[in-house]
Amino acid sequence: MKSNLAERLQWSGLTVLGIVAGLALALPLGVPIFAVLGAMAGTPIVLGIVGLSLGTAQWPVIRRHISSSAWWVVGSAVGMAVGLTLGVILVEQIGRAIFGGPINFRMLGVLARAASFGTIGVIGGAGVGLAQWLVLRRQAAKSGRWVHVNALSLGAGLACGSLLADALMLRTGSLASAAVLLVVGSGVAGACTAKALATVFRAQPEQVSAARR
Repeated sequence: MKSNLAERLQWSGLTVLGIVAGLALALPLGVPIFAVLGAMAGTPIVLGIVGLSLGTAQWPVIRRHISSSAWWVVGSAVGMAVGLTLGVILVEQIGRAIFGGPINFRMLGVLARAASFGTIGVIGGAGVGLAQWLVLRRQAAKSGRWVHVNALSLGAGLACGSLLADALMLRTGSLASAAVLLVVGSGVAGACTAKALATVFRAQPEQVSAARR
C-alpha cells in the first residue's frame, strides 16, 4: 500500500462509510429478518450486513494491492458477523450474571456502557481482522499485526465514542448518540488500520495489474 497521506485518508474515510452505511442498512433489514428467523439466527445475518458493507467500501483500495480481492469482501462479512455476535453475547451474559437478568445499555452507568461497547468492539474487530488477515497473509508476509490492530482500534474507538456521546449529554439510543458512537469508533479503526496496512504493503513488491480483480 502506498504510504502517502491521500491513500490513508481514503482508506479511513471508506472505513467510516462502510460501517455507518452498513448499520444504516442493517437496522431496517433486521426487522423482517428477525421476524422470520428469530433473534438467535437473525443476529449474525444482520451483523454480517455491516461487515459486507465494510469490506465492499474498503475493496477499491485493497484491490490495488492484492489478487483475489473479492475474498476481502466475503471475509469481512463473515468475520464481522461472527465477531460482533460473540461480543454481544458475551456482554449480555456478563450483564445477566451481574444484574440477574437482561440488560439494556440505557440502564448502565457511563463507564459500564463504554466498557460494554469497547468489549463488543474488541471482539468484533478481532473477528473481522482475523478473516481479513486470512486474505492478506497470502501476499503480505508482515501482516501478523493486522488482527490485534483491528481489535484494539475498534474497541478503543467504540469506548471513546460512547464516552463522548455521554459527555455531550446525548440520550443513549438516540440517533445523535448512535451517530457519535459509530463515527468515532469507525474513525479510530480506520485511521489505525490505514497506518497498519501501509506498513504491511510498504515492503511488498508491486502487484501486477493482471492479478487485480
